[in-house]
Amino acid sequence: MGGKRTRDYSAEEPSEERLVEAARRGDPKALEQIVLQHQKMVYNLALRLTRDTDEAAVVMQETFLKVFAALSRFRSRSHLKTWIYRIATNEALQRLRHRGRRTFVDLDDLEADPERDFGYVAQRLDRSAHDLLEDRELRDRLEGAIGRLPPKHRAAFVLVDIERLPLREAADAAGISVAALKTNLHRARLFLRDSLAAYMEGGKDGG
Repeated sequence: MGGKRTRDYSAEEPSEERLVEAARRGDPKALEQIVLQHQKMVYNLALRLTRDTDEAAVVMQETFLKVFAALSRFRSRSHLKTWIYRIATNEALQRLRHRGRRTFVDLDDLEADPERDFGYVAQRLDRSAHDLLEDRELRDRLEGAIGRLPPKHRAAFVLVDIERLPLREAADAAGISVAALKTNLHRARLFLRDSLAAYMEGGKDGG
């Protein structure tokens, strides 16, 4: 039989290096496997950042087009997932910055108060920021507050507190230093803390 032979990657777990090398050669099965492994992660991240299903779908499509176009430049010293996170995050943030609707708030003047940091409140409730999203009423309030965060602060919160990436991976995904990521994350948590203060302090009857 003629034609290019391809490998069935769906029936095995090839190493990341082998998968990338096959994708670089244009193996359609390897390219498909990369999409299958990462498409849910990319879409969920894009949806969290853009808060729009149509935008998230576009971000996902553009992300994989850029991944495949840039595979020759990918270096295995970083994980493929982290590299794809970075492309998806950058794509989503670019769309946010160029979007007409602006609902961002200025966080630069917020005062630090570790005792009432959002992460601290989550701990007091014996729940993580991720788990809090399972509470429908609180989730709606939290989502509304996240939607008012500037792009760089929203990205930090989503990558660390929702996607649960380690700080180094989150910083790499955002294309910034760990120190800058920590600053953005802290300001995002402060804003969310203040936005949810009435609910947290007064219970479900508050605010």
